[in-house]
Parts: sequence; structure tokens; C-alpha cells
Amino acid sequence: MRRYLALFGVWALASCAAIQPAQMRLPASFTTTEITEFKGFKGWNTGKFEAGRYNGSYQRSEDRLALFETWIARSGKARFAIAGPEISSTIEARCRMRERAIDLGHGMQVTTKPMAYGCAFEANGRPIPARFELQEVTGPGTAAYRYERYGEIALGGEIVQIRSVHDLVGTPNGTLTPIGYLFEQNGRPVGALELNGSPELIVPTGTDPGLRRTITVAALALAVFQDPANSSLDD
Repeated sequence: MRRYLALFGVWALASCAAIQPAQMRLPASFTTTEITEFKGFKGWNTGKFEAGRYNGSYQRSEDRLALFETWIARSGKARFAIAGPEISSTIEARCRMRERAIDLGHGMQVTTKPMAYGCAFEANGRPIPARFELQEVTGPGTAAYRYERYGEIALGGEIVQIRSVHDLVGTPNGTLTPIGYLFEQNGRPVGALELNGSPELIVPTGTDPGLRRTITVAALALAVFQDPANSSLDD
């Protein structure tokens, strides 16, 4: 069902955009916010970016391997480096994604090993005690018609939970693939990333600089992530 669902998700966004640009629904607690655009992401797989006072570079790739056009393995790699406030020199990341599926024909696919995406970090060429992880979640409590992702980043003494957002402003209809991500600490929203267009990081005004750094690194890991639910390699 992957191909049909992905195409429907694009149609849903396009239908909303015909009226007005689709926007992800933010928490009600976000009354006063600061928005930072990640400039440099226009569908390219390598380049440089700027995000407010942060800057750096990135590379990414995706691959699809099919055995007898039935057993499908999707994978992806990404690397990025970021410099800016609360970062002594630069932080470098190496990220990998894996997913397995069976093609039943007629556009029908069943995921046998859900998507998993993770990053390891270095500074000055040495590993640092930090991690980023994101997984597709299925089963009880999740919507069968959505590609829901949950994860976490731990960096610089901050631990932030991550979950995909599918709800849109002004409509009860959501998206099948994530339109963005929400960042939380102990159930309290502390930031968000909107992906419809150039990635935009949204944080409440007055966010602690250390927390903002951690959220920015998480947002960058998500910005370079090529979600297999949106992949054109299955076309």
C-alpha cells in the first residue's frame, strides 16, 4: 500500500495548497515563537545551509535494492556538520536509515522491518556522548493510514523526545506522511520543525540556548533525512 498511500498524501497536500499553503498545527502553548528557516535545502543531496546563527554542510543519498522484485531493502545515508551558538567548534554527524518490505504486486507492499534512522556524533574528529534515533511506530495506539515516527535526541545534557506531526491548520484531515515534527521534554512541547517547503524551526521565545542548540541539531538531522515513505525510487 506504500505507493498508493504516498500518492494520496501528495494529493492531500496539493489540494490544501490550492486554497492556501498547508501549515502544520502547532501546540496551543506556542503563543510567542521564533521561526528560523533552514536555507539551502531545495531537494539537493549535497550543499551548505544556514539557519539563523547556525551554518554548515550536508550530504545525503538513498538506495533501493529489490531481490526478484519481491524482497525490497531501502537504505539511506547522511552526513552533516554544524557550527553556531553553544557549539565549541563543530558537531559532525553520520546517519543511516534501514527499512525492509515485501512487494505483493499491483502497488501493494508490506513492511517487514519498519524504518529506523539514527545518527552518531563527533566533535574535532572524536566521538561524543550524543545520539539521535527515529523509528516508524506501528501497532496499538497508532493510525494504520499514517507513517508515524517517534524518536529522541540526547546532546549536551539535554534529552528531547521527537514525534511526527500530521495535523494541519484549518482542516480535520491530516497528512499520511509527516508534515513536520514536534520536540518535547517530559510531555511539554519545546519546539517544532515544519517540512512543507523549506524546513523551518519554531521555538518558543526565550528558549534556553543549550536546549535550542540541541533542538537545532535534531531539526537538521530531520531536514537531511530522506523518508522512504516519500521516496521516488519506488515509482
